[in-house]
Amino acid sequence: MDRADLNDSGAPADCDANVTVALTPQAPEEAVDASSTVAEESQKSTPAFSKQFQFICFFAGGGMGRIAKAKDTVFDRVVAVKSLHEKYRDDPQAIRAFLEECRLNARLDHPSIVPVYAIGRDDADGGWQVAMKLINGTSLTDFISSTRKSYDAGRVNARQEYHALNSRLESFLKICEVIGYCHSRGIVHGDIKPENILIGQFGELYVMDWGCAQPAGSVPQRLNGTPNYLPPEFLQNRRITTQIDVYSLGMLLFELTTLQRGRNPNLSEKNLDPARVNVAAPESYRNCLPGIKFPFALRAIIRKAVAPDPSQRYRNVSDLAADVRHFIYDEEVGAAPDSLLGKLFRTIYRHRIRTLLIAGTLFALLCGWGVYVRYEANRRELLREQETMRRLRLQSYTDMLATALEKNFLLSQAQLLLFADNLIEDMQENPQITSKFYDSEDFHHPESAPPGMQKSEYYPEPISLSHMVRIQPETPPEVRQNLLDPDHFASICNKIICYDLSSHRINEARGIHRILLSERNLLHRLFVDWQDGTRYSYPGTGDTPGNGAPRFSRFSADQPSDNRSIVWSNPYSGTDGRHQINCRYPMYDAKDRFLGTAGLELRLEKVLAPLILAHIADPIHELYFIDRRNNIIAADSGRLLLPDSDGRLSNGRSAAGIAELAAELRRRNLQQFEADLDGRSCFVSGSEIGIVDGLLLQLIDSEAMKNHHHGDIRLPK
Repeated sequence: MDRADLNDSGAPADCDANVTVALTPQAPEEAVDASSTVAEESQKSTPAFSKQFQFICFFAGGGMGRIAKAKDTVFDRVVAVKSLHEKYRDDPQAIRAFLEECRLNARLDHPSIVPVYAIGRDDADGGWQVAMKLINGTSLTDFISSTRKSYDAGRVNARQEYHALNSRLESFLKICEVIGYCHSRGIVHGDIKPENILIGQFGELYVMDWGCAQPAGSVPQRLNGTPNYLPPEFLQNRRITTQIDVYSLGMLLFELTTLQRGRNPNLSEKNLDPARVNVAAPESYRNCLPGIKFPFALRAIIRKAVAPDPSQRYRNVSDLAADVRHFIYDEEVGAAPDSLLGKLFRTIYRHRIRTLLIAGTLFALLCGWGVYVRYEANRRELLREQETMRRLRLQSYTDMLATALEKNFLLSQAQLLLFADNLIEDMQENPQITSKFYDSEDFHHPESAPPGMQKSEYYPEPISLSHMVRIQPETPPEVRQNLLDPDHFASICNKIICYDLSSHRINEARGIHRILLSERNLLHRLFVDWQDGTRYSYPGTGDTPGNGAPRFSRFSADQPSDNRSIVWSNPYSGTDGRHQINCRYPMYDAKDRFLGTAGLELRLEKVLAPLILAHIADPIHELYFIDRRNNIIAADSGRLLLPDSDGRLSNGRSAAGIAELAAELRRRNLQQFEADLDGRSCFVSGSEIGIVDGLLLQLIDSEAMKNHHHGDIRLPK
């Protein structure tokens, strides 16, 4: 049952009414056998109590005693003196309980338990009195009431609520420390409520009124404590356990956090107090400030502390205090375990500084990685652009060289066609002049050679620019058609030296003999193979045209007209070490009769001069000309190279390997590619020379290609 507070103590008018002093000795661990023995021992060991502690006034009281202020004359201080009411002075059981509380209180040592100074009898009436520390403060009940008024008056805002709630929870933890200390001594308080908690003027906190305290495991003869703060199992079996205090602390925690008076939901209807709210109802858990939700974790802590089933309750006060402390520090509480996602968020929040540093580092790394990726992408794009530009410039260089070669071949073919047309036109006319012709044997002897013979670096033997040489066939043809007589042959061939191969006319001032000895001249020799097998060659010399080259086939009289095209020979070496190539064109009369073949022998070094000069200007390139028969000519060190009998060029390359690259290039439609040749990687570029169905092939080492920009692209002069 509730024990009513003593409001009318009979205190004098000069007593300080704002000071509240409370003493609640703790219940003994072992009961004292006889109160008389305790009294006698105390009387012998204490000085005259009334002389040391001089009465000032009464200021508070309880169910069995009252409290007064007194002056300690020995230590010159004001103390609190508690004594029994007059009606209990002669009650042996009351005296025994009073003395047992005083003795045990003196044995307890905790900052939140009021210390005992002395015990003795009053000289006037012989009643027992105990002197203790005087506490200036207010009860927790008054504190909760004044705090609620502050909320209602708007003196606490939403920003202050977090700190205000944590401050009240810190006070609750101090209470838990006191109760935990007493449980460690085997004592259960049994009557924890706001009225029995005192807050000092410096914030110190004291647990008062230990009159209901009992040893753990005992069964008192009568029910002590306040029913609203007692668990249901104690109301039924009256067994003293630490779960009593755990339940009471849960009720106290409800009132401290909600600032409402809690009601035990296990009490009968007749014991219900309408001023209290049910701690089991969800709507009871609300914040005093509108718009702020009551913390879910704190509600779970309270619900677990006041659970009707002791097995669902906290096992001890330490576990309850630990959960409250976890809540204060925003950690996971045992009453409301976090989900996996909640654990993650809580860990992040608890280590938010570290998380921010890690996140910032990761963000910086991500930004750095993004910058690096973009830089790498730009760098790769730049390298691709540079590589593309190098390839384009390489291809452009190849195309320009191929164009220069094709120009030379085209010029030679044009000269051949003009030469053949002039011959055909002259054969339609009657002979006007005759001329002596010299056979090849005549040029081998000075006495029989024509006059005016001269030497030239382009011909190994002396030449005549005034006469052609006639070469008789070794074996007369089986079919001979004498379309022209020998004098007519001589008359036509005599005009050749005056041919102007740039137009359809004879021009003595610009005759062919004017350009034969020119440095840039492509033409080395003109020759005519008549239908009867006789060859006429200009300039006249003992050097047989086409020496060292395979003998080309002649056209027969019945050869079809669709073969009337220019034929190019394989490249060959002349007697002077230089290289030549010849082109031939068949001649027919108006009646489609085969007359013979007109041909030009060309100086191959002059035709392929762009390749030779290009290699001299930029030796990093390997340049090859491949004709339609896969004959390979290489430009190297200012000269032309032909494969030897083993199929290798003097620069070490295999002719077969070059031919394979040319075939692959044609399969790729002349798209550049990289290939391994003789153990080294190289870029392959090419361009067609359509007029002769040939291919210009250009190779450059892959490593050299990376640093080669082909900056000076121009046709060699």
